[in-house]
Amino acid sequence: MLYVFIGCLTFGVAFSMLSVFFGSHGHGSFDHGGGIDGHHSGVNSAEAPSPLNPLVLSSAITAFGAVGLIAKTGFAMGDMLSTVISLGFAGIIGATMFFGVVKFMYGSQSNSMFSLSELVDTEAEILTPIPMNGLGEITYVINGVRSTLSAKSATDEEIRRGSVVIIREVSGNIALVQKKISLDELSEYEIEEHKNHGNIEN
Repeated sequence: MLYVFIGCLTFGVAFSMLSVFFGSHGHGSFDHGGGIDGHHSGVNSAEAPSPLNPLVLSSAITAFGAVGLIAKTGFAMGDMLSTVISLGFAGIIGATMFFGVVKFMYGSQSNSMFSLSELVDTEAEILTPIPMNGLGEITYVINGVRSTLSAKSATDEEIRRGSVVIIREVSGNIALVQKKISLDELSEYEIEEHKNHGNIEN
């Protein structure tokens, strides 16, 4: 059993190092997704986390090898006793990693995901000005995540940077937006309409 413990410990450490290496290059297990064009996390297809997650398995295997090696060489325990103790610790470490790390990260990922249909009637801000009959860019916040998306005016009018708009529709990678009228702008519009109506009567 000594070589089994050494093998498990070596495998667990090597697997963890490889996971860290590849994770640092953008291939980690918990990818929050880029959604459309990498602008947002508009994904609905995430699966529930499994106890057989690589992180859980590697942690359990590492614990099994480390505890078994300590029990076998440090405390001179027999194969059976050291194996039982190792399995117990491996189960505890695996459960801790699953419920304390994997499910937590899955929950955080799920909270940041949304479907494009949820953007309809959402307020956004013009990041890149939208020219007449042209494309610009908006920034919006949903589920606590700030994202951007290409946009065009639903009325084909020019909308300046910093203006607040309402997303009326999302088609493909483009949001159709309408400028939100403030109370001051509404008052000015009503006054102008009143003047025009008075001029017509005169």
